Amino acid sequence: MKRIVFLLLWVISVYTVSAQAGITPTVGWVDPAMSHNRLIREQTGEGVYKLIGPYKVIGTSYLFGDRNKGNLYASEATAVNIQLAYNTYNQELEFFSGENINKPLVKSPGEVDSFVFLANKAVGLDQDLRFVYGKHLGSSEKAYFQVVAAGPKAGIYKRYKADMGYVSSNYVQSELRQFDLLYDYFIYNANTKTIKKLKNNAGSIQKELSVFGDVASVFSSDAFSANPDATIRKAVLFIHQ
Repeated sequence: MKRIVFLLLWVISVYTVSAQAGITPTVGWVDPAMSHNRLIREQTGEGVYKLIGPYKVIGTSYLFGDRNKGNLYASEATAVNIQLAYNTYNQELEFFSGENINKPLVKSPGEVDSFVFLANKAVGLDQDLRFVYGKHLGSSEKAYFQVVAAGPKAGIYKRYKADMGYVSSNYVQSELRQFDLLYDYFIYNANTKTIKKLKNNAGSIQKELSVFGDVASVFSSDAFSANPDATIRKAVLFIHQ
């Protein structure tokens, strides 16, 4: 009995020390963008920060880092195979070209209709990611929405947003903050041309998709826990068969 109690206390202590050291224990599936965001924060530490108002903010608000190869689509121009940076804190899109290699040109929210991050396994991008500006989906949010899966009837989108959060290990610098990357799922109804925010759980998303077809055979809580995006893609493909 004493041995069991000792082992339990040891596990708890390891978990606590890991958390205090900034190491997040792996529990199930973690969004690749959030994993990359956390990795950047842990690698840079508190010595590298960005000033936002009175705050020193550590980490990054850029999705998958500050440069990724991609394509940009706007009403006035299209650019392919350029370096892009998507700032999820202010929803600005930055791009680099041969004429501005070191200093990016900045596009405010809405100046770009859509853009694509090309696959880059070095940062966790296993496949291309396409983003559409909210206006084109019936949203009033000044934000871009990643296409998780979409078809003629409906689509599921993901909106990333960086917030400034407290640094749990900081007890001295009151002005120190960190970028916390968050995301929400949305469902788009092509018939009504409206978009709706979803609760981030299997039951809620399955219920909304079931309006367009019975997805029970391809959508389960276990599958969603193992990989939400893959499960959603499978369900959206199923309702469009």
